Amino acid sequence: MDADSLGRRRQPGQQSGLRSMHPVLPDAWLSRALRVAMSSEDWSKFEALASVLGSDEPSAARAYGQTIAHLIAREVRPAPEWMDWERQKTLRLLKMVS
Repeated sequence: MDADSLGRRRQPGQQSGLRSMHPVLPDAWLSRALRVAMSSEDWSKFEALASVLGSDEPSAARAYGQTIAHLIAREVRPAPEWMDWERQKTLRLLKMVS
């Protein structure tokens, strides 16, 4: 095949497509399409946060990903110690009953 799906000529030895328009992702990264809906005010806030947190990223997609990862990391918290104590207490009581 001498041309890609858009009619552009391929170089000798090129199997499919053309040069990627996006920088190559690091090995540990995964790219997925994501559709998000929110108010225009929230989008403005998100984009402002992404411009700060992802300022060193080469693309908007990576800046958005960095921002989401930051927000997830900020919200993930270990369970309080009393929950472990309460769980252990419940398990002991259940063993006594059975």
